[in-house]
Amino acid sequence: MEFEEPVEVQRRFRSEGIDVHPTDSALVVFYEVEASVVSSQNEELLGESNRCQKIIRVPSLSRKTNIAALARQIIKKCRYLHPEMQPEIENSLEYLRQRNKLGGKKSKSAEQERKFLDEEPTDMVASLNDLDEYMEMMYEDINSKVKGSKLILQLARNPNNLEEIGAQTSLMKMLTRTMREDGLKSTPLLTNIVSIFFFFSSYSTFHPMLVQYKVGSTCLKIVAQEHSRSQLWQSDLLVLQKKMRQGKLTQEDLDLKIQKTTEIEFKQSQLLYVAFHLLLNLAESLDVETKMIKKNLIEYLVAALDRENYEFLTLIVTFLKKLSIFEDSKDKMVELDVVPRLAALVPSESPLLESYVLRLLLNLSFDKGSRLRMVEVGLVPKLAEMLMVEDAPIATLLTVLYHISMEKEHRHLFAGTEVVPVIMQLMLKSPNPNVELEPISLAINLAHDAKCAAIMSEGKGVNFILKRALRTHDPLLLKLTRALCSHPGKKELLLEFIDPLANQVHDSQDDPDMLVELIGILGCLDIPEFDFQQLADEYDLLPLLARLLLPTAHVADDLVLEAVVLVGTLLTDPACAPMVASTSIVVSLITLLKQKQDDDEIVLQIIYVWNKLLFYSDTREVVLHEVQAVSYLLDLMHDKNEAIRKVISSALDIVAECDATWAREIKMKQFSFHNSTWLENVLGEVPGEVEEGWPLSHFDPHMAIPADSTGPHAQFTQDIAVRDFADAMYGEEGDVYIDDEDDDDEYRDGFDRDQHAYYDEPRGQQFGTGGDYDDGGLWD
Repeated sequence: MEFEEPVEVQRRFRSEGIDVHPTDSALVVFYEVEASVVSSQNEELLGESNRCQKIIRVPSLSRKTNIAALARQIIKKCRYLHPEMQPEIENSLEYLRQRNKLGGKKSKSAEQERKFLDEEPTDMVASLNDLDEYMEMMYEDINSKVKGSKLILQLARNPNNLEEIGAQTSLMKMLTRTMREDGLKSTPLLTNIVSIFFFFSSYSTFHPMLVQYKVGSTCLKIVAQEHSRSQLWQSDLLVLQKKMRQGKLTQEDLDLKIQKTTEIEFKQSQLLYVAFHLLLNLAESLDVETKMIKKNLIEYLVAALDRENYEFLTLIVTFLKKLSIFEDSKDKMVELDVVPRLAALVPSESPLLESYVLRLLLNLSFDKGSRLRMVEVGLVPKLAEMLMVEDAPIATLLTVLYHISMEKEHRHLFAGTEVVPVIMQLMLKSPNPNVELEPISLAINLAHDAKCAAIMSEGKGVNFILKRALRTHDPLLLKLTRALCSHPGKKELLLEFIDPLANQVHDSQDDPDMLVELIGILGCLDIPEFDFQQLADEYDLLPLLARLLLPTAHVADDLVLEAVVLVGTLLTDPACAPMVASTSIVVSLITLLKQKQDDDEIVLQIIYVWNKLLFYSDTREVVLHEVQAVSYLLDLMHDKNEAIRKVISSALDIVAECDATWAREIKMKQFSFHNSTWLENVLGEVPGEVEEGWPLSHFDPHMAIPADSTGPHAQFTQDIAVRDFADAMYGEEGDVYIDDEDDDDEYRDGFDRDQHAYYDEPRGQQFGTGGDYDDGGLWD
């Protein structure tokens, strides 16, 4: 494209992140290049952006390596990185150091099996000067082709030769053509050619060339072909085993066939290893990776997990781990039931393989179905045993276990393992001021299980946790304490710590995380005969709670909830009721109820506080005189939340007994609700739509009659207010009167005998009148 005026090309770089190379000791930097052509008037004439990546080779990392200094050096030399990324780079380098450390501890059996990509001994030494001669050998018979490809492979092993080999267009075309046409004829020939391309794929510079020659697509076809062959071999072995059981084949013949198949499978594994490794290198491009996934790559990788070679399995698991960060790929792995295959690989004699399997399990554990599968295949005891091994990847193991413990039904499985003692030691012996997130998060989940909580509370477990929490001001340890003491008989363990906990409340007003846990612990102290009045007076709790509950205080919802709960707990002591009533808390709760009406938990706790105030005669008038408070109770009497309805019903019973005006209003609200529900049900059963002048005999006496009705029964369609209509239907005790001569015997006592579900109360007590006061068991 030509421009009539002078132009300038501008390039801008934007860093998009950094990751660890899946196999090499290197970092991969992802960045975007924006190129634009700008005119002399600084107008953009043409623009384009591309996503790129750069591989930074990292030298051998040892225990003495200064990670921080190395990170600064990398930032200084790579213009795509900025100083703010130093913590992320340090974390990646630390991971590389740990991975290299694990990689250096291979067992003898794994080392003996490591034969892939090792150069086979040969008497011939390849030379670039003889490259044309090697190409001529590729046009002869199969044996010559194998020999020629082996010599070219020998040259490709030297990175300095790759550029010159890649420049030979005729050679590259010949290799790709041979790979497609003669691949089925000789596995060694195919392995040599794929290995040549593998060494090219190790460098991103050659990736466009490999894409041009469709090397990745061809390799996927090879993988698919070998997958089918492997399935065929397994079917043949099953047939032979069946023949042996039938006496048609001897054990010796079967063993010979198995040995032969094993040798063929090892050669196939060599081919698949370089093919998968080549695809892994090309998958650095997300577009290429997406195309691979669409061609069933994940299915082939999962099937390859049945192999036994550690190096081969490490490559497969590495590839799966890379793919598992995408939800679609993860879902495909779950569909193929990959978890049992991975569970069979841990623990492993190869620390490197074990490390990658655990990281893949970690990615999969974000899926609920995968967590269930992990439990079913018995992974929890395996991971628990691995926690006891020296130099085990504790953080990864605990994170996987934490995800499994997210389901309540799985938590009891941990009680029979060493997980609980291990995390207790990690928490109590942690050298850091705050306990690491992995053990404390798992501990909090497990503390909600009675069996696990009992193990944690053995001896002076709760004492040690609380002492460390108060010393280090760690809110997560306090959250753990709350969970442990939520079980029956455990709250008494807090009694000796009431004073230090209450003292910390005022000291932690600037630390919301600490404050919410401290107030939460005090709020769960529903201990019989406990003197809450002394607690509130001695530590001046009510003024603090009144400040937190002010609608203008802008306090987080979780802190508001715990403050309301603590008010409710204080009200279990009758002596505290007048103290609460004398503060601004009741008025604040009215405003908070309006603001937090979508939060069922806060609404429930506020209503519970009002219920407690109504229960005591000394404080009942405080709520009754707040018109909005009772109005809100009426609005919520038919809330969808069953727990809220239960508390509301109990509160309204008290209101109705103590105030005749409110009793009449409550009666009307209940009648209106039941009437509208009945109408909706009956009209839904009437065929067609109800027209004007519909015979009155088709309606229940409770039905509201349209004011504008006409027809033979127009005299009954007077405009009657609902309140007056209710008075006409009820006597002094709230009973509905029905004429004894009424031919319709289906409806008696004001309700449909077949539709009891529309009434919250038993018949005869529909509207809460008369009888003893029932608190719903809230204060038993």
